[in-house]
Amino acid sequence: MKENNKGTDFSKIIPKNEIIFKEGQSGDCAYLIESGQVEIFVTNKEESTPLALLGPGEIFGEMAMLDGSRREASAKANTEVVLSVVSKEALSERIDEADPIVRLLITMLISRTRDTLKVNKSLTQNKKLKLKAKKTTNTEITDVNLGLDVIQKIRYEKELHEALEQGQFMIHFQPIVSIDTQNVVGFEALTRWNSPEHGLVRPDLFMGIAEETSLIVPLGHWITETACREFGEIQKSLVDNLGKIPKLFCSINVSGRQMQDPKLFEILQKSTWVNKIHPKQIKLEITERVFISGNFVYDWISKCRNKGYSVALDDFGTGYSSLSSLHKIDANNLKVDKSFVQAMEDDHNTYVIVKSIVEMARGLNKTVIAEGIETPEQLRLLKQMGCKYGQGYLFSKPMSKDKVIEFLTKKPAKKAA
Repeated sequence: MKENNKGTDFSKIIPKNEIIFKEGQSGDCAYLIESGQVEIFVTNKEESTPLALLGPGEIFGEMAMLDGSRREASAKANTEVVLSVVSKEALSERIDEADPIVRLLITMLISRTRDTLKVNKSLTQNKKLKLKAKKTTNTEITDVNLGLDVIQKIRYEKELHEALEQGQFMIHFQPIVSIDTQNVVGFEALTRWNSPEHGLVRPDLFMGIAEETSLIVPLGHWITETACREFGEIQKSLVDNLGKIPKLFCSINVSGRQMQDPKLFEILQKSTWVNKIHPKQIKLEITERVFISGNFVYDWISKCRNKGYSVALDDFGTGYSSLSSLHKIDANNLKVDKSFVQAMEDDHNTYVIVKSIVEMARGLNKTVIAEGIETPEQLRLLKQMGCKYGQGYLFSKPMSKDKVIEFLTKKPAKKAA
């Protein structure tokens, strides 16, 4: 007998008193409660005994999904409920990649929970358990909110897979300018998700979810291919308008998981060759936190440099890497995090930090790009420090390819140093 499957693949609407699944059935998914109330119960000699009442933000049915065994109890809707379906794939990948101790803890918790259920079922043969309504505490409210956050996260994950298949992603380019002249020297390629349901979704919401799963790999392939293609089209259009090829660069963000993708360089080399882009025009941006992944990062950077690509260390100063190891990082650029740039006007200590980064980078023969420039005063201070490049809303918001072409034909780009 199959479990109740009304609704969409992701969200199920279950009418009041309807059985969601029965004891003894196989389980290939779990459920998160979005709204309503679910009763978990066992049956002995056709008599039902409730074990728990669950509400919004709580998960059930996960044990059978994780260990492949049969359902130990039944579940029904006490009210009309809306459930989010949690697929085995959504959890198994995270568990498989978890620390071995974490996996052991999960296994032991499942085993002990099953033992407890067996004891409860044995007790019901002599005495029916009374189901007591739970008193809401501040801790339980926090747990409910956490569960609802998980619901949103899992929904985003499924929608991101669909977005990639349906072509809902787009590339916008934010100009990087010379601090001295304010002429455009390059761009950072930024991914945008044009969701039919949510509209334009901020990348800080969906890229983190993509990076937690293998989705970042195919999405990274699409970003690389699309950014190179559109950057090539920008260059071709500028040749048609200006009569020469401007020496611009394009920065592409690379996550820690992508760095271990064996196809990354193959796709990058093909994309640059097809679109007539020289390798030195591509900057691969990595964040400081990738260095906690191990020494392979240093080898990866050396491989980039040997193939002719530049490397930029993004969000520099956020505390993930040690200054003692900076001399080993063969990056061309340091990108000062926008939180420092936007605070230095009003905070002298932050100003000193940014100035020190610029001076240190100059001594290490690395170029500094300041992110998040929004005011003329921030620009003035950075110019006074000797910072070479900058990007931010003071110059331009991220733009589509067509808007970039319009922007550049009105303001010719200067050759990057």
